[in-house]
Amino acid sequence: MSVAPSAQTSSFSLQPLAPLSVEQEDQIILARITNDERYLRRVIKKFHNYASVAQGSTAESRQDAKEAFIVELSTFRLALKKSAMVCEAEARQVEEYQLEKLRIDDEHGKLRGQIEQLKTSLEHAQMLRRRKIEYDFVTEKINTLPSREELNQMIQALENDMMAIRSEHDTQNRTIQSQKTSLDTIISDLGALRSLGKDTADIPASLLASPRQTPALDDSGVEDTAETRITTPTTKTEDGEKEEGEADKATSQDIEMGEVEEEDKSPKNKKKTREDMEEGEATDASSELSDPPDDD
Repeated sequence: MSVAPSAQTSSFSLQPLAPLSVEQEDQIILARITNDERYLRRVIKKFHNYASVAQGSTAESRQDAKEAFIVELSTFRLALKKSAMVCEAEARQVEEYQLEKLRIDDEHGKLRGQIEQLKTSLEHAQMLRRRKIEYDFVTEKINTLPSREELNQMIQALENDMMAIRSEHDTQNRTIQSQKTSLDTIISDLGALRSLGKDTADIPASLLASPRQTPALDDSGVEDTAETRITTPTTKTEDGEKEEGEADKATSQDIEMGEVEEEDKSPKNKKKTREDMEEGEATDASSELSDPPDDD
């Protein structure tokens, strides 16, 4: 009996064992830690006891060993059933855990959707709040402004002022244009006189003695415009009148220079000049009526 197991072990030892992986070793160690092998060891012990008693022993001892082995085997069967029930319960728990996990995932997705909706609602509420703040600010600004009637009155007043300014501008333009026309007329008259001054020998003395009046400016806004006259009065010397050629020469020189001959400031000459002037003529000398009013 003892030789047969040794031969078997020698035959088994000759076969090389495949090395276990790290995961298999971990599973074996975990199974040995978690599983209770006492029932299995007892069954093996009873089996070996029954096998040893089966040969060369009495029938009573063999029966006792057989009953002990059967009892131990029944105990082991109950332990296996118990383990199977535990495995089924654990499997059911695993299924419940998986269902719970799915439910939690679904709830997580729903909560994530709710969070997104809340974010959108928050952004919308913030936008409404900003708009309300802007609306309040604009309302406050509008309340500080005058009413529509006052604004219309102000606009009408501004339009009237603009019309008055345009009218005044047009008046000033017309005044400037009339002054420009008068100035052009004066310049043309001076040019004509300058051209005529070159031929003073052919002009009679009576024409030289008569004053030439320049055209007056328009009455559109010009208050103080003095009349320009070029006079060539004949002066008398103490011994008598000058010769006609000398007077014409002096007059032509004054006209060519664009100057107006001033009156003699002595009382005697003024008296003679006033007596020599014809009726309706005017002098360049200032008087109380011809002087322009003061700006004061």
